[in-house]
Amino acid sequence: MAKTSKSANRCVYCGSEGPLTVDHVVPISRWREFGVRRMVLDNKSNRVWACLPCNHAKGSMSPQEWFERHPDYRERFLKEAKYLSDTVKRIAGLL
Repeated sequence: MAKTSKSANRCVYCGSEGPLTVDHVVPISRWREFGVRRMVLDNKSNRVWACLPCNHAKGSMSPQEWFERHPDYRERFLKEAKYLSDTVKRIAGLL
């Protein structure tokens, strides 16, 4: 999995040091809704490190839904997840 320079050991959402899990920024389970092939979402450009509480709380929410509930996490996420593909950024509403 690709790692960001600053967040390799921290949750990309809240900044916690762990334990960390892999989170799909755009949930794979919602691939049809976003009009992309499943494999587009199941690659390293859609994966970030997230602490267990953030990953479980986010669940299958879209990035927009997650940031509506946690607007304070958006700015950190944008700084830390620069390596996401343009497709993932577009779906996530970041472009």
